[in-house]
Amino acid sequence: MINVLGICGSPVKEGNTDAFLEEAVNSVKGQEVRTKTINVSRLKINDCLQCSFCIAKQTEERFCRQQDDMLEIYPQVIDADVLVLASPVYLHRMSGYLARFMDRLVALYNGKKYNRALRDKIGVALAVGWYRNAGLETTLLSITSGMITLGMIPVGGFPGLGGTAVSSKNGCGVFDPGVRLGVLEDETGMQTGRNTLMHAVELAKIFKAGKDALSR
Repeated sequence: MINVLGICGSPVKEGNTDAFLEEAVNSVKGQEVRTKTINVSRLKINDCLQCSFCIAKQTEERFCRQQDDMLEIYPQVIDADVLVLASPVYLHRMSGYLARFMDRLVALYNGKKYNRALRDKIGVALAVGWYRNAGLETTLLSITSGMITLGMIPVGGFPGLGGTAVSSKNGCGVFDPGVRLGVLEDETGMQTGRNTLMHAVELAKIFKAGKDALSR
């Protein structure tokens, strides 16, 4: 069984980024793939304090000194074979909500108990923008750079650094009050999300089979 965990960093409830993430993740859901999505903007997640608690005092039951909603997410991240991070474009980078979540993953990188816990997990980056050429790729870069730092393996989207889609018609920035989820009309963009998830699940299966074989 492959576990896919999707994390959305948009504050817009059931908005374009949520829709893009759900479509991409659901495209691989099946008998051998279990999926779940979480929107971190609606949770209480504090900034990393750089206090080094996780380095010096972390235990199996206590990931971090801060008692917030990350404590429920950490075990799900550890159990995931594929971690999908989706963000709207914020000044050519990921949103603050997603950045705060990623910063807190240091507890699974430098932790006394959970050291390099994200190593070799497959990572997927998804980005949603208003314009076609205004920050989509740099947003993906901000996400994938963090994944690489954490020891993860980010996958591309055939082509590209991940999945990208636009929420205005053709990415031209024209507002249509009659369209609630413009991202669903960007079929080319939606397909990049599906392609990236398909690639990620394929790699996760290969890694899992390889590790099982090596352990025998």
